[in-house]
Amino acid sequence: MIDRLKFLLMKSQLPCLPCAGWSQTLKALSLFFFSRDLEEESEAWDNSEEEEGKSTSQTDAREAPEQMKSQADLAFLADCSSWTGPTRSPSVFRSLRHLRQVLGSSAFRMLAWHVLMGNQVIWKAQDRDLIQSAFDVLRTMLPVGCVRIIPYSDQYEEAYRCNFLGLGTQVQIPSHVLSSEFAVLVEVRTATRSSLYPVLFEDDQPLSKYEFVVTSGSPLAADRVGPTILNKIEAALMNQNLSVDVVDQCLVCLKEEWMNKVKVLFKFTKVDSRPKEDTQKLLSILGASEEDNVKLLKFWMTGLSKTYKSHLMSTVRSPTSLESRN
Repeated sequence: MIDRLKFLLMKSQLPCLPCAGWSQTLKALSLFFFSRDLEEESEAWDNSEEEEGKSTSQTDAREAPEQMKSQADLAFLADCSSWTGPTRSPSVFRSLRHLRQVLGSSAFRMLAWHVLMGNQVIWKAQDRDLIQSAFDVLRTMLPVGCVRIIPYSDQYEEAYRCNFLGLGTQVQIPSHVLSSEFAVLVEVRTATRSSLYPVLFEDDQPLSKYEFVVTSGSPLAADRVGPTILNKIEAALMNQNLSVDVVDQCLVCLKEEWMNKVKVLFKFTKVDSRPKEDTQKLLSILGASEEDNVKLLKFWMTGLSKTYKSHLMSTVRSPTSLESRN
């Protein structure tokens, strides 16, 4: 141990102080090596910073072409965006509430009644976007499975093919359809004066040039109660305290409520084959015993998917299994 310390002292060129004893010598030796370690560590940091600066500059030099390339790609994509053609124009009718404001309350009620009952809804206009926009709004009142649309046709299409039909102004509609109680026609004509439809917003300016005429072979009587869901929809549309989004959510809830009634009625009549008297009792319990409500349920029943119907039919127990359980 002593020989090792002497060797370190000689190597480090520290003065040996025998009078002070080995303790002071060891302290001096430890201070010397500590200071030398600090110097070496600081030199190492300086070298690493220089290397990092070099590597950073090299990295920047390598990334510069890549950034230029990415900017060129973005510019190229911006140029290509014009190749996709003109974008679709915004919706003419923004919501059911907006459509009701345009048509008027009585005309809208007649149109909505035919939509909910499953009758054929025909729009005649030159503007295809206007017809499509009207159908997009009206279809929200129905379950998905009940919607069959031909947005625009050069000839009349039968009701079994579609319940929403768009036609050009020159297309002839058969007389039996015009006089039928199972169809409603909306003719979009050029207005003779711009004040026929009051402009509520700047976006409504294009609509001010049109006149909307709603006719049917069986006009809806003013005192007719109508289906329950229609009355609730109109109440929500007339409530100005409800935003458009809230009205949309109300519509979703109403459709779910009545689709649940449809499912119960389908299982009761088609699967369980209950007698007519029991069906009437069930309709009373469901709050759908009125004529319009029954017609609505029968139409909405056609919107049930084949998978759902097959599933219900497959769950029917055979008479032998019921007898064995009894």
